[in-house]
This record gives sequence, C-alpha cells and structure tokens, in this order.
Amino acid sequence: MATKASSAASGAAYEEQRRKRVLENLKHLEDLGISEMSKSLLQVARLQKQNKGGVRASPKPRKKFDATEVRRSSRAKATVSYKDDFGELDTFLRHKRRSGGKNADPGREYTGRVSSYEQQQRAFRRAEKLQDGLDPNNPSFVKTMVRSHVSSCFWLGLPTSFCKKNLPPSEFRMVLEDEDGVEFDAVYIGKRTGLSGGWRGFAMHHNLEDGDSLVFELTEDDRFKIYIIKAMDEDDVEESESDDKNASGGTKEESAQEDSPAAEPPKGAKRRKLRGRR
Repeated sequence: MATKASSAASGAAYEEQRRKRVLENLKHLEDLGISEMSKSLLQVARLQKQNKGGVRASPKPRKKFDATEVRRSSRAKATVSYKDDFGELDTFLRHKRRSGGKNADPGREYTGRVSSYEQQQRAFRRAEKLQDGLDPNNPSFVKTMVRSHVSSCFWLGLPTSFCKKNLPPSEFRMVLEDEDGVEFDAVYIGKRTGLSGGWRGFAMHHNLEDGDSLVFELTEDDRFKIYIIKAMDEDDVEESESDDKNASGGTKEESAQEDSPAAEPPKGAKRRKLRGRR
C-alpha cells in the first residue's frame, strides 16, 4: 500500500510540474507576440481560401501596341511597289509552266528496232574480242545498251567495281571520244557511278540502239575511248525486213500454192496410216 501511495504522489507531482511549465511557455510566447502572429496568419489563410473558392480573379488587361512603325534611321523611307510590270519575267514563267519545266522533255522515242538474243550475244562476243586487243595498261569494260541508255532518260550506269577502282567519287566533266576521234563532253556523277549530261548527245549522234555493245577504254583520268559494236548490221536489217514481208503476205504464187489442196499436209489420220506402214 505504501508503494502505491508513493507512486501516486510522484505522478501527481510530475503532472503539476508539467502544467506549470506549459503555462510558463504560453506566457513567454505572449510576451514575444508569437501567438498573435499565428492567429493573424491563420485568419489570412482562411480569407485566401474563401477568395479562391468563391471570387474569380479579374483578368489582366492586355497591352495596347502602337501601330506606327519605329524607325531608327534618319534617311527618308523608300516606298516599295510590288505591282511593277516585269514583262520579260512573266513571259519566261508562262513559257516554263506551259512547257512543264526542265524535266518535261520526254527524250527521243525509241526507233523500234529490237535485236534478237543471238544478235546481242554476237555483238557482245565481238566486243570482248576487241577488248582483248586493247592496251592492257588502260582499264576497260564492255557495256550492253538497253532502252533507258539510248532513249527517254539517257542515263548510263557504269559498273560499280570499275568506278570505285579507277574513278574518283566526286562529280566532274569527262570526255567521250569515239573511234573517229570526235569528242563529246559528259558529266560523270561519282555518287551514282554513271554518265549524264553529254551522254545523250553521244548516243543520238551514233544512233545507238537496244542490244548494241560498247567497249569503254579509260585512256586518261577524265577520258573514255568508246568502241561501238552494232547488234543489228545492215544485212540483218534487210533480212528482218524481208522476213516481215514474207510473214505478212509473200508473193501471189506462194499464196496460191499454199491454198491448193496438193500443198496441204496430210491430216492426222493419214499420218497415222503412213507411220503404220513404215
């Protein structure tokens, strides 16, 4: 019992001491004015919260800018007119629109002569034989023409391995020389490894056609010596024309013989009989 009474007395003494300390702290805060400041801050916070919830803030007025132009130069302002009459320029632009621009030229239409596979192979073999007789110190290659090389866009792509080994990757002017020594200026495009520009003039001057084989010999760093092997010679053209005439009609005597019953081949039954007799 005595221990319980002593513990209760000590607890009461602690609570009394704590209450006195709290009162002293409150008095100290009042002396410093902190309690008043906290109350005023709480009141301001409540007012701001009420304003945000119910009252909408008024928008800020926009600034008005003066429409007059500010000039810092002392010189007189020059008036510019965009309604001047440019007769020559208008005529040039109308002409360009009517013609369709730079790429509107469709190029030369193909002649229509198509060489056979045998003729192309014969021309290629002749070109290889000619290449074997050239100077071995000069790089060379054989190129067979297709329609895009000799008509329409006139773009000639060269072998990539040959260009990387013997030509620079940049763009520069190149001279194309034929067997007679006639020269043509062309443009070599290193990024695309092909000839453009003057190649069209070379192809049209020599009437190149589909299937022709050309031997390109690099005699100088910027010069090609070109040897042309035609796939269709004059004799081949005459033979093809005669074959077309015979296929279309032929002579009257030949047509009459074909229409006669004696010229008719035996039918299937007669053929079987003849085979049986054999």
